[in-house]
Amino acid sequence: MNNPLAEQEPHFRLLVCRTCSTIEELPGADEDPGDVLLTIAAERHSDTHYGVLWNVPKGIWMAPEMKKAVIEQIHDRVGSGLNSFGTKFYETKSQFAEDAMNCFRDHQRPKGQCPDYKSEKKWLSPKTEKERRDAGLPTIGSGPKVYLCDFCPVKMFNQKKAYEAGGLYN
Repeated sequence: MNNPLAEQEPHFRLLVCRTCSTIEELPGADEDPGDVLLTIAAERHSDTHYGVLWNVPKGIWMAPEMKKAVIEQIHDRVGSGLNSFGTKFYETKSQFAEDAMNCFRDHQRPKGQCPDYKSEKKWLSPKTEKERRDAGLPTIGSGPKVYLCDFCPVKMFNQKKAYEAGGLYN
């Protein structure tokens, strides 16, 4: 029986790479306009890699026992051949969050504003300029820009500042 409410709750997308034996957590499609993050995550693997994209409700993925069950289900569906030597078949990761935390550490864990906050060098953009140019499209896609900073704790500082300016903390 299909649960219509499950379709409405927020989801994670899980990029499962059979070649690397990894599961990469990505925001749901509604949080990734134009699939920018999905494209960048896929680019990190070579074009000889084989992957599958899963859509999992956040409530299920965030519960440790349910997450374990999802990973087992992925393992059963995708195949267990890579686990024949007793290695851990799938490592889960949230690469964008890890990269943002490394940047946060590199900037000595700023308590307020970060000097690189939403600078051009923190802009996450797929490497599709050539393909877009060849297709006669603008080299920069339309839609909102996504930054590494969107995964950083400094974003909370900026959100609070914006809310205070809007009078939401009275």
